[in-house]
Amino acid sequence: MRVSVFLSLLLVLLVATSANAGLRAYWAFDEVGGDAAYDSSGNGNHGLLYAEIEAGDPPAPLPGTTPPSRVGGVNGGALLFGTPNGANYNSMVVAKSDSLKDLGGQWSIALWLRQDARGITPGGGSGYARVMSCPNYELELGVAGWEYDYWWPYDTPGMQTDIGTSYVGAGGSLGQWYHMAVTYDGTQLKKYLNGTLVPNSVKTVPNMNYDAWDTEGWAASPLKLGAQVWPSKDFFVGAMDDVAIWGDQYLSAQDVAELYAGTSNLLPDPIPEPGTLVLLICGALGFLSLRRR
Repeated sequence: MRVSVFLSLLLVLLVATSANAGLRAYWAFDEVGGDAAYDSSGNGNHGLLYAEIEAGDPPAPLPGTTPPSRVGGVNGGALLFGTPNGANYNSMVVAKSDSLKDLGGQWSIALWLRQDARGITPGGGSGYARVMSCPNYELELGVAGWEYDYWWPYDTPGMQTDIGTSYVGAGGSLGQWYHMAVTYDGTQLKKYLNGTLVPNSVKTVPNMNYDAWDTEGWAASPLKLGAQVWPSKDFFVGAMDDVAIWGDQYLSAQDVAELYAGTSNLLPDPIPEPGTLVLLICGALGFLSLRRR
């Protein structure tokens, strides 16, 4: 009986993994402490909560900073980046990996955001807060006076474009949680806010599968949440929850609506980091072995 139950649990885990085969990274931010954010996709893209120590080029020191803190989110925990008083700037850093570098001919990104403040931050820049930043893709939020979000892959002017009206520009307010999804079907780039397509976000951009991450000068760069990857600037001030990246997988309008509504099966339940999961399975097998003696 115990063997049957255990095998059933393993089968459920395998089925869930298969259903999310295109998921490249998923950070639920439900850890209770520590400086790690575990990736529940199975690809090992774990994040380090990082206190930025300098900003700009040439770099200027940022004294007294601390890593992102843990707060309540939309679903469980969330990460809080920076503070609105201008004294703390930080990010989450993820090492470059094949699963993050090459998202394929179709891809999608989805997350919950709560932007608490905006404006010029240390390091220069124009105040377009970086939600996600790496050489191959960068998601930026609009600024007062120009309420358009941007998609900005490095060194590729033909692929750098606005992705429609920002949340605040559409009538939202700072300090409110909202859901954002950016999708690419191989031809069209689209943005959804709170499950609804932003009409002026739709852009025709053929062949966005371009790699700047392996070029000289960028090869050692990580992916960052909450700040530009280099030079450090345009810091995001606010919270993020349930950040997910899919490669070789395009989310439909229905998929996005279900993510927003909380009825989707596209995201797995957060699991222990991989080493812990292996230990749990080994322990269960050992328990079964003892029971059979």
